[in-house]
Amino acid sequence: MSDQSTEIKLMGGYFHNQRREMLKYIPDNAKRILEVGCGAGQFCSTLNREDREIWGVEMNEEAAQKATEVCTFVLIGDFDTVFEQLPKNHFDCVIFNDVLEHMYSPWDTIRLVKSLLSDDGVLVSSIPNFRYISNLITEILFQGEFEYKAVGGILDDTHIRFFTTKSIRRMFKEQGYEVLVHEGLKPCKSWKEKLFIGLTFGFLEDARYKQFATVAKPIR
Repeated sequence: MSDQSTEIKLMGGYFHNQRREMLKYIPDNAKRILEVGCGAGQFCSTLNREDREIWGVEMNEEAAQKATEVCTFVLIGDFDTVFEQLPKNHFDCVIFNDVLEHMYSPWDTIRLVKSLLSDDGVLVSSIPNFRYISNLITEILFQGEFEYKAVGGILDDTHIRFFTTKSIRRMFKEQGYEVLVHEGLKPCKSWKEKLFIGLTFGFLEDARYKQFATVAKPIR
């Protein structure tokens, strides 16, 4: 991510989204939680309880400094760089909110996470859906275009990997996880898009959602 891109997204709230829709996927009994790509700690702040130990990993130094106000520990750097500093068999929950698509090898990342999780620990992720109806119709079908965007969206210019509901499930399965929960987030609102999806008789049902939330547990 370029310095200019980072500055724009930091100022525009890229690191300040609370992602409250992801709260229901965090186990209530999770006491030691790690968020990779924690930004300024907004989501971590919603997880704070007296009985919890909250860790964050963040590449952007300015955002990471803000995260120290709400996290027990914050490591600055990308996941691969700080991995050896993270305690093994320690976390009840490791979170990737819109992070895995920014990684060159997300499958290697989730394989490494297995060593960080406690016996009952889970990995929670939110991943954009490339088959989202607006992306398919507006960008691919009608415009015949695949143009990266400077800020946000499915085609964000910092996205390195793209996923569909099937490829998300396959990634976790191939890395030795059992998918416990897999649900669509942020459904489309346009009646035209809803009608188009309905006319496909279920074929594009997954295209209704802009993101997918997944809770997965390593198969021991």
